[in-house]
Amino acid sequence: MRPSGEKVRMEVFGGDGTPVSAPELAEAMVLDMEYMPPFKHKPEVGTGEVRLPMPDARFAISLPLAVPGFGSVHVYADNGGPGYDPKEVGGASLNFCLEAAESRVAAVSAAERNCQEANADLSSDYQHRISEAKALLDEARAKRSDAAACASSAMSSLAHSLHAGEMLVVERARARIASTPPRPGFLFGCNGFRYPELGEKYARLFGDLLNFVTLPFYRARAEPEEGRRDYSRVERILEWTTRDGLAVKGHPLIFFCRSGIPNWMEGRSYEQVAKAQRDYILDAVGRFGDRIKMWDIINEAHDWQNDFEFTEEQLVEITRLAADSAREANPEAIRIVNSCCTWSEYVARGRGYRRPIPGPGRTVLRYLRDVIAAGVDFEAIGLQMYYPERDLFEIDRQLERFCALGKPVHITELGVSSSAEPVKHDPVVDVHIKRQWHGHPWTERDQADWVEAYYTVCYAKPSVQAVTWWDFCDPAFIPHGGFVDANLRPKESYHRLQELIGGWG
Repeated sequence: MRPSGEKVRMEVFGGDGTPVSAPELAEAMVLDMEYMPPFKHKPEVGTGEVRLPMPDARFAISLPLAVPGFGSVHVYADNGGPGYDPKEVGGASLNFCLEAAESRVAAVSAAERNCQEANADLSSDYQHRISEAKALLDEARAKRSDAAACASSAMSSLAHSLHAGEMLVVERARARIASTPPRPGFLFGCNGFRYPELGEKYARLFGDLLNFVTLPFYRARAEPEEGRRDYSRVERILEWTTRDGLAVKGHPLIFFCRSGIPNWMEGRSYEQVAKAQRDYILDAVGRFGDRIKMWDIINEAHDWQNDFEFTEEQLVEITRLAADSAREANPEAIRIVNSCCTWSEYVARGRGYRRPIPGPGRTVLRYLRDVIAAGVDFEAIGLQMYYPERDLFEIDRQLERFCALGKPVHITELGVSSSAEPVKHDPVVDVHIKRQWHGHPWTERDQADWVEAYYTVCYAKPSVQAVTWWDFCDPAFIPHGGFVDANLRPKESYHRLQELIGGWG
């Protein structure tokens, strides 16, 4: 998919019918029909107005929007499902709120039909929400000649359909769970990086909730001096996990970020890096043998973390090297290709974590397809999801796109906050707090509600085999993101998830 050379114009109003300010429109994106940005582009914004370059094939549009009665999330417009034909909308002006409301009602209605075919009962609360959304959408359509009034009614419709979509996917997931046997092999995990620092209370709380521990293999720390590797931190954690019967995973074997690249490796060629990485994988995987059978073999190699500025082809080949080397070291290794930023906004912006992306950029979905098409042999897809900035209906739809690749899926890193209190932390993390789920600052109750819904959606999907939270204890990577606070007091999310897992058997 390439730029067509034409642009689509959108009018964007808030719930009160006033034009949305230009800065609030700066994250608008054009998407392909898998809801991923197809190329680098920058919106042209003004008060209440956005212009986006159109692709040469059918497309969708996303925009973060404050929806009164729901919250601030990315909302989508896709012409009610089939996408926009660039030949039909070129030079036209779309009322984005109306387009988003129509598209959401259409998507939720289609999902509802699938539920009806499966004889899943949907609650009266859901039925009320979707009925209100449809009635308000009809009202908005009747006001097309008055763009502001039309948008105001459309936003009210969108609030109801956003809630309805979330209700639908959670209720559907609960019905699936109730009608299928328990999943005793499902992995409920977190990194165990704070052991033994926080002692046996930490270990007990962890084991009372979770059954799966991620172990640190960041090379910059494990091998600060070439050839002198220190696995003592991993060994200390393994003493605990072995004693308490917890499953484990090593993370990550290859990571082209500052925590994964020792100083001595900087400036080396692709061939030199590949040789050094193969040596590390053979040593680490071989050394731990049956004690660690599961590995994140490569992390975020889809243009987000690429400090060596390798080409797309080289990133695929080094993914192959990681997979083959891990298998050589342990024929029973479970190899996970791990990715972050799964909606791939970085492609539209043209920037990875610390630097511009060389070339056109590649989405997570296309990276994984390229790896699979190249015949790289691995067992599972890993996906990270911090502050997803999408509602649960869109999260469910995205998970299905990755499940459709035909591999088991592990959610490898995950987190939302339990408080809006300021924390001095990496601003790359703090910036995400501006997205408020359901329209108010995060609280312990909100974190617990979100955890319950998200884990329910994941557990109901046969392809999803693991969910790993990040971190177990505050201070966490996500400010206030732990299941327990800094004093090792379990939060509401801890108790809610414990009850949920217990109920699933």
